[in-house]
Amino acid sequence: MRRQRQKPESEGSNSAGWLTTFNDLVTLLMVFFVLLFTMSTIDTKKMGDFQYALQSGLGILEEGKMVSISVKETQPIRDMSHIGTQAERGIQGKNDRFKEEQLDLALEFLQADLGIEVTQTNQGTRLSFEDQVLFGFGKAVIRPQGFSFLDKIAKAIKQVPHSMRVEGHTDIIPIKTQRFPSNWELSVARAVNVVKYFAEVSHINPQRLSAVGYGESRPVVPNDTPPNRAKNRRVEILLITEGKEQNGRKNVK
Repeated sequence: MRRQRQKPESEGSNSAGWLTTFNDLVTLLMVFFVLLFTMSTIDTKKMGDFQYALQSGLGILEEGKMVSISVKETQPIRDMSHIGTQAERGIQGKNDRFKEEQLDLALEFLQADLGIEVTQTNQGTRLSFEDQVLFGFGKAVIRPQGFSFLDKIAKAIKQVPHSMRVEGHTDIIPIKTQRFPSNWELSVARAVNVVKYFAEVSHINPQRLSAVGYGESRPVVPNDTPPNRAKNRRVEILLITEGKEQNGRKNVK
């Protein structure tokens, strides 16, 4: 009896055997990476930054977030003129401080070198000296030796921009001559001659100069002794500070 030949297994079943080996390999790799993942640490900040950078690059927003769009009004052009004004004020302030420094130096010289009395009043700076430096008793003509004295004063205050008022003062002893009927005329004549010298010889701007005579009406000390009367016979130069009120110095009788 013939033995029947067994049919060979289909080729399809034999060809799928390699998949088992591949699946085992993939499984092992997955287990390997899972082990690596469990053994590693994750920097959540860096992960968040990476996620945000990626979303921003792709234009993706997180859930629940919106982008607000607003239209800004055109800003008006600012007025910058005040800047120039402030700069001008700064320059003017520096000039004023420089002028004040010049005045301080001039006053220090007048006090130290000429012995002139310097006082500050509510009207300005007052320079005072006895009349005998410039005038003889009862006279209004400037002595020759008084010229150098006035030259030093003029040199010190010439660069100072203040207006100057020259004041003549006498003591209480009355004078009555054909030239000077009273002390008023004498004090005015002395002040005028000093102003003329400053304007004509020292070349100080006449617009800055004025003269006034007070006679015996404004003594600085009582006229009860010869030394006191000598102090009252004086010439004063007032460097007027702009905007100051009239001098309110109390008179001594």
